[in-house]
Amino acid sequence: MSVWRVVTFVAVLIATTCGLTACSAAAPQLDTLTQAEPDSTRQRAMRRLSLASAYYEQNQNDVAHQEVRAALQIDPNYADAYSLLGLIHQRAKAPALAQQSFEQALQLASQPPVRANELAAIQHNYGWFLCEQNRDADAQTQFDRALSQPGYASADKTNKAIEFCKKRAAQAETRPRNN
Repeated sequence: MSVWRVVTFVAVLIATTCGLTACSAAAPQLDTLTQAEPDSTRQRAMRRLSLASAYYEQNQNDVAHQEVRAALQIDPNYADAYSLLGLIHQRAKAPALAQQSFEQALQLASQPPVRANELAAIQHNYGWFLCEQNRDADAQTQFDRALSQPGYASADKTNKAIEFCKKRAAQAETRPRNN
């Protein structure tokens, strides 16, 4: 079924592109004063990151990694790309690389103009990583920072992550220790 999602996504993308090409072919020529602007660097990077996210969701980590790297080649200051790269490294059990990616994402997302939802999503992802590393206090700090961002749209997801991490930490404390 996951292959069908990717196939459907590609088919829709191709159909949309073909439809847009047909529309633009039928449109009259623009004069030199109204030429269309080329895609921005960020828009091109966003398309690559969108593909990377789709591959990541399908557990195709190598391809997702390649697409994130392509996005970062286009726009090396793209905080969301570093955040997804952190998640990919986290899944690949490469904590040092994940940490580095999340820290780079936070640094970039904290620069003006700050986009609160983007920063909050990165703080959530970094908090989740820290929780999995049993760094509960640091994880809680990141989760709190995410929740403090104005208009954060995924507060429910962060609250669920907090509860999960607290339960996991409590279970770890009650397990007998082998000395």
